[in-house]
Amino acid sequence: MKLFKIKKNNQKGVTMIEILLSISIISFLVLTIYLTLTKAVSNMGESKQRVGAVAIANEKIEIIRNLDYDEIGIVNGVISGPMLASETVVRNGFDYNVGIDIRYIDDPLDDTGINDLINTDYKLVQVSVQWQHEDRIDKVEFVSSFVPDGVETDMGGGTLVLNTMTSGGDPVGNVSVHLDSVEDSPAVDYSTSTDNQGSLVLQGVPSQTYRISFSKSGYENVRTYPNPPASSFTPNNIDFYVNEGDLNSKNFFIDLASNLTFKAIDVVDESGISGIDINLIGGKEIGSDPTTYNLDDTSPTDSNGEIKYENISSGSYEISNPENLGTGDYIFIGSVDEAIFNLVAGDNLEVELLFGDAGVPSLYVTVLDEVTEEPIEGAGIGIANISGFDQGDITREDGTAFFPLTVEPPVLLVNGEHTIEVRMVGYNDYSDTIDINDLTIKEIKLTPQ
Repeated sequence: MKLFKIKKNNQKGVTMIEILLSISIISFLVLTIYLTLTKAVSNMGESKQRVGAVAIANEKIEIIRNLDYDEIGIVNGVISGPMLASETVVRNGFDYNVGIDIRYIDDPLDDTGINDLINTDYKLVQVSVQWQHEDRIDKVEFVSSFVPDGVETDMGGGTLVLNTMTSGGDPVGNVSVHLDSVEDSPAVDYSTSTDNQGSLVLQGVPSQTYRISFSKSGYENVRTYPNPPASSFTPNNIDFYVNEGDLNSKNFFIDLASNLTFKAIDVVDESGISGIDINLIGGKEIGSDPTTYNLDDTSPTDSNGEIKYENISSGSYEISNPENLGTGDYIFIGSVDEAIFNLVAGDNLEVELLFGDAGVPSLYVTVLDEVTEEPIEGAGIGIANISGFDQGDITREDGTAFFPLTVEPPVLLVNGEHTIEVRMVGYNDYSDTIDINDLTIKEIKLTPQ
């Protein structure tokens, strides 16, 4: 018998797990290489942009160095000259925002303030160049001092000192300040900012009247106003006059901005109602004779039934036209909040205004404490008629309830006489008849036991 020897195949097959593992490793390596290259390209782009920004800043400084000392200044600046306060420069395909600020400095080596008869010792030039890189803003900043030849001389004008703080007296730093000359003698249209402690000192400011405005992200806007008759009121912050040779100082109060949203709501289904015109008056009081606030606006609700006010001043606000609120068949029936309310600095307040269809038989009830006239939450209300309508509900936080209730299948309220009962623990029961005539509004006061 011939024997055959079976030769075994020692080669191993490749499993699916090994294939997936290989793909994962290769994908990881490719992704790592891609991210590294992307970062390298980004860094190269950033470096190229920064080199361009430095070159622009150097050019501006060199231009200023070649000016006579008396010419160093900015167009319509406190220190007048040929340089632009702000401009956009395109370099190597990139946009750069270039800003130049030039101001006088009172050198402490020869005294400061009222002890120094000449406080315009030299000029400080600040050149900043900003650019957008991906999702952030980068900036380079050059600062240089320019000293006059020979003995110092009085450059004229006065010293302007401005301080920005909250109503509570806490300093608010890095506030943008804009000076706009009223008489334009000379013309000044100058922007700068307070320091970290909310202080700004400007020497050599030409003697005339200035309109001054303040702004900072997240804070209300504050400004000065002209005297009557240019203003229809007597301003609290009048346009500021800088006296020649004097120290002219003033404090300005700037608080955190607030947000306010009105919502016009159909009381039946809580949907938004568009086209409701709301006249809102309030905020910071800016003048008297007559009392005037910095917000007096009439706007309609949008498609969602809302009006949004963003970054407005805190203070007392009033809806001045509650009797005229409404549109089409909708009429104003009440609000969870008062028509007059206080908006706190930094607050984000929502005010709901409730409306009902005037042509639909319905009942809007408000239950109050007869002594305190405060709304009563959780009071039970029942309403019925001889036709078989019979519904009950409890009052909401604002003491209100609305009939007919939304149920399936719908039950309609009809015009005519109905009985109404109200019960609440700690109060005497209330019972009466009420005549429903389309949209009916009723206020009920419960007597404490």
